Amino acid sequence: MSLSFGLSPLLLIPALLAAIALAVWVHRNTVPALAPAKRLLLTALRAAALLIILFLLFEPILERRLQTERPPVLAVLVDNSQSLLLTDMNGDSLTASAGEDVRDAVRAVLGADYPGELNLFQFDADLQERPTNGPAEADSIGFTGERTNISAALEQVRDALSNKNLQGVLLISDGQYNTGRNPMYLAERFPVPIHTVVIGDTTRRRDLQIRSVTTNEIAFVGDDLPVRVGLRTEDFAGERVQVALLENGALLANETVDLPAGTVEIPIDLNHIPTEEGYRRLTVTVTRLEGEATYRNNSETVTVRVLRNKRQILLIASAPDPDVAAIRQLLETNANTEVTAAVQKGAGSFYGQPALDSLASFDAMILVGYPGAQADPAFLQRLSDTARDGVPVFFILGRQTDLRRLQQAFAETLPLEVQVVRSNAVEAAFVPTAAGLQHPVLEAFAANPDAWKQLPPLVMNDSRWQPWPDTRVLAVNEVRGVRLDDPLLAIRHRDGHRSAALLASGIWRWKNVPEDLSEAGEAWTLLFSNVLQWITTREDDRPVRVAPNEQLFSGGESVTFGGQVYDESLNPIDGAEVELDVMAADSTRYPYSMDGIGNGRYALDIGALPEGSYRYRAFANRNGAPLGEDQGSFAVGALTLEFKETSANPSLLRQIAARSGGNFLDPVNLNNLPDLLLESGRFVSTFTEERQDEELRRLYLFFAIVVTLLTVEWLIRKRSGLV
Repeated sequence: MSLSFGLSPLLLIPALLAAIALAVWVHRNTVPALAPAKRLLLTALRAAALLIILFLLFEPILERRLQTERPPVLAVLVDNSQSLLLTDMNGDSLTASAGEDVRDAVRAVLGADYPGELNLFQFDADLQERPTNGPAEADSIGFTGERTNISAALEQVRDALSNKNLQGVLLISDGQYNTGRNPMYLAERFPVPIHTVVIGDTTRRRDLQIRSVTTNEIAFVGDDLPVRVGLRTEDFAGERVQVALLENGALLANETVDLPAGTVEIPIDLNHIPTEEGYRRLTVTVTRLEGEATYRNNSETVTVRVLRNKRQILLIASAPDPDVAAIRQLLETNANTEVTAAVQKGAGSFYGQPALDSLASFDAMILVGYPGAQADPAFLQRLSDTARDGVPVFFILGRQTDLRRLQQAFAETLPLEVQVVRSNAVEAAFVPTAAGLQHPVLEAFAANPDAWKQLPPLVMNDSRWQPWPDTRVLAVNEVRGVRLDDPLLAIRHRDGHRSAALLASGIWRWKNVPEDLSEAGEAWTLLFSNVLQWITTREDDRPVRVAPNEQLFSGGESVTFGGQVYDESLNPIDGAEVELDVMAADSTRYPYSMDGIGNGRYALDIGALPEGSYRYRAFANRNGAPLGEDQGSFAVGALTLEFKETSANPSLLRQIAARSGGNFLDPVNLNNLPDLLLESGRFVSTFTEERQDEELRRLYLFFAIVVTLLTVEWLIRKRSGLV
């Protein structure tokens, strides 16, 4: 504790002496005369008041230093995952001692005399703090976690105890993690030692399990859907099992497998041809064998989105051309696209005689250099009518394009109007516009808009084009380094109809760039795919749109929904009542109400649902008037992550302890941990010193004392009749 002043304390002493002298001088002679004792009292009162006032005027600051002890903290992390309680098909625990060993370890820790403070936590996918009410707290650990993330638990406990003197972590686990990164890498940089206790059987058990199921996320009705199953067997030599693919209990495909000796992973291919569109929940199962560590890993569920048909694209060209070959190759590499190519052979005929009876069945038409001089007027009129009826069109100009016939047939569909027709051509570079880089077609290149400069120039017709008012120009041309701002790539969206136009040819060059420009060469692939995706995107004018945030929720995972509600002009509606009915396969109904979150958006978290397939219907009303409805389906699968590994992993826990400077223990010698902590020399209290500065002139106590002194002096003078 020390005292300092805002002004020089050297001036304080003479000021105090002057104040005392003033008090003596004022009371040396009084009228009427007073007794010496009373004059001395008045002098003392006046002097004391003046001394305090002068003292405070020099801005005294009282500095105090407070020392606080922070006891050492040991954070106890207890594995709460289901892997510690593996059960067989009858629910009987096959490793009953593992969970009880964890509880015994917690009882031992909470009942021991540790040289500091204990903080108890349990963890699975996340960390949860528990009270330290004594050994009985261990009985409430339920081992319900469906994921194990050791790294997240360590990071979260470090952050949760950042304001305490954390000096050690005790990790009680079987060492198996299935979520998050490898905790060994975190252990190397962890600020305090991590002491580990291995729980569970370290010997590998006999088991048969499905390790993985791999299939396409999207399939098509009538097309073969391959399903690759990874089956692992441990010590079931000579057994014959059946691997089956099921949907809602119905058998779709199966394969019989003879199991080899030892521990082996066997790939098995199952095939299925979907017959209905929608989200399909497929389950792969394998025969249960006597003596398995658990049956919880004998099945795996995946969800596949089955579409009615592949995207049908009509590619029409006025003549064979390298651009046509490049575009056709790009389309055919997309498994979700089916291409019908019509390359003009002569007047009114095409190579290969493609079936062009129903043009309205196509999802999009790509015109490369078409129409040319030999285009059949009747067929050209059919194309024009089809475009006006709403089938999107992507125009790519070529040397063979007859611009007058193009303008005549597609004037209502083209994003641009031909104002001046010229026959000459120039080489031009592709330059995205600022607005183009903000559009979904080109926004992927916003971070590197100069990537196009690495590609060869295109061949552009020198005709003059005028965009329509509702057209967006995404790219312009640059000739010999001079930007001319003539449109090169334009798109148009009008009355639900979409079209795009690339006013140049020579794109085949972009598919044949040198290896050192291969990354830039991929720009054309992405650009073409984005344009095709944009023009084929259907307008969604539904007033009510409700969908689950995922199509397959894991077992134990919260099922969440999002939705939007619009009026007839597609303006968002707030304050609507959105009711959601969820129906299980057995017709069990779950009614819910969605919560508004602003701007016409609604959300719902209904928590975990039992495993199975579900349908839902959503109804929106406002003030009793119906606004619309929506429906769909989703699935909840069984989460089997905790049953992929059926034995403890002491090696991981040993390395975590070694890399962090901790101790690797087993339940038998866990009682040695308090002594080990003391012997380490770091498990001790720390002291923090806090400085507190107090300005004495701001204390009301001194003000009260001065007022009291002066008041007493005034009363004495008044009663003594002093003038």
